[in-house]
Parts: sequence; structure tokens; C-alpha cells
Amino acid sequence: MDAAITWTKDWLAAHDYCLLGEPDLVRAVPWSKIYCFATDRGHVYLKWSAPAYASEAALMTSLASQFPTVILPVLARNPALGAFLMPDGGEPLRGKLKQSYDRQTVGTLLGEYAHIQLSVVSDVDSLLALGIDDWRMAVFADLYDKLVHDQGLLAREGLTMAEIEVLQRTGDEVRRLCREFAEFNIPDTLEHCDFHDNNVLVNPGGVLINDWGDAVITHPFFSLAGFLDSAARNHGLDVGSPAYDDIKDAYFGIWLGLENPPQLERIFEIAQVLRPIEFAFNFRRVVNMTTVEEFQPYRGYIGEALRRFLSSVREIL
Repeated sequence: MDAAITWTKDWLAAHDYCLLGEPDLVRAVPWSKIYCFATDRGHVYLKWSAPAYASEAALMTSLASQFPTVILPVLARNPALGAFLMPDGGEPLRGKLKQSYDRQTVGTLLGEYAHIQLSVVSDVDSLLALGIDDWRMAVFADLYDKLVHDQGLLAREGLTMAEIEVLQRTGDEVRRLCREFAEFNIPDTLEHCDFHDNNVLVNPGGVLINDWGDAVITHPFFSLAGFLDSAARNHGLDVGSPAYDDIKDAYFGIWLGLENPPQLERIFEIAQVLRPIEFAFNFRRVVNMTTVEEFQPYRGYIGEALRRFLSSVREIL
């Protein structure tokens, strides 16, 4: 990180920022670190990412050029170091929602996010060229097969041999659901892969969608499934409650030109079943870039996600 910190200080000096002290480490995981630099022009954040996530700066730059009101801008990037700089975008939305759950703000956010997804459908090839992972429905089931046949990993994740064998037998069911997804008119597109209210910043000008390092190309409705799961855990939103339905309807509203409401409900139902697999894919990336010791705090996440998938897949078929 010394090289990235030196680069940041040099960039700030060259652009007339006056440092007010040494940077503070505000977030550190094995695959990413964020430092805050206090300056006379506000806080500037340095983010470093491991190579598997290093396309984030290029993606955010592209998105900010198209959607400047809802994407945090990138001030500078250094691909050789896997580092980039961001301005202060505000406070995480979750803190505000903990005080009072503003359904209108969240509904507007979901609509704006879905608008981004729909707008970049035609840009999928160029987004993949940035290095974003391809988890489209055409390859999703094959990726699933590779995951559930990695018996060493799944055993370390706490799954029994009996559970692993059941997972290995569900490949055809995953393929069936992927084919059903493909029969609808909702295309694969950009998916944040970690979309929740703590990755959204709120400021007097509105909200900014942040932390795109996990982004992939896959089915867009995984975003809605993940967001609502997070809202249930962190804000106690019940399935079918007015707030839950408002969020879902705000997201559905962007896609109504492609499918009608009953079809959107079925698509969302499938997304809820397959979303734990996507979650497991994401943490398998972490396994591939960390040592056994570094991954220890996250051990069990993949196993628990696959158990959630098993508990729900039979109900939908």
C-alpha cells in the first residue's frame, strides 16, 4: 500500500489539495483497503483492490459519465497499482433508514438503479472487456456445476458429503431455472452483486450508488433479491409488507415495457431461489485470492448460501 499512498499524496499535491494529516485506514479486508485523506477541500478516499476486483474504477468512470447524478465519480485511477481516488459522497444510507425507513427514498433508489441496468444492456460486451466477470444465464449452470464439484472447498465450508451429493444432483434443476429465465424478455446485464443500503451514500444532493467492485454480468433481478434480503435483515421488512411491496414495485416499474406484472413476479421468484448461488460464486472469488488464514473469518458463507438454495429450490419447481 505504500506505493498507492505515495501516489495519492503526489496526486493531491499536483491538484492543489493541502493534506491535513496522515491518512486513516477506514476499511480493510484481504481483497480491498480504503484510506481517508483529510484535506483542505474535504475528504478524499483511496481504494485499493486485488486484481479480481480491479475493474471497479474503470466501471465507475464509465457509469459516472452516463449517470452522473447517482454514481460516485472517480477523481483519478492508477491501474498499475489497482488503486483509485474518490471524493466524499456522504454517509451510508443505512444509518438514515435505521432512524426512519423512508420508503419513497428507497423506491426512488431502486428505480434509478434498475434504469442503469436497463440502459447498459447494449453495453454488455464493452463492460465484459473491462474485466467484469461473466455469470450470464448461458454459463451460470456450468459455473454452478464447477462449484458443487469442488468437494474440498465445500467440505471446508462445513457441508457434509450427503449435502454435497444432493447439490451435485441439482445441476439439472439449476439449468431448468436458467432456461426459464431465458424465456422471458429480461436480458442479462450489469449486476452490482452487493447492492444494499450500506453501499449507497446519501448527501444533500441525493443518493450515490457506491462500491461496484463485485459487479458482474448476470440476471438483473438478483439485485432486487439481494436488496430485499438485506432490508429484511437490517430493517425488519416483512415479505408482503407495504414497504416491501413498494420497493419491489419501484424496481418492477422500470421493466414493465418488457414484461407484465405476473411475469415479473415469476422472474423475481426464480431470482430469489438462484441468488444464494450467485452469493456463493462471489465468495468463491474471495477464496481464490486469499490464503486459508485470510479467508477464515468468512468460512461458512458459501456453505450456508448453498444450504439456503437447497431449502428453496424444491418449492419453486
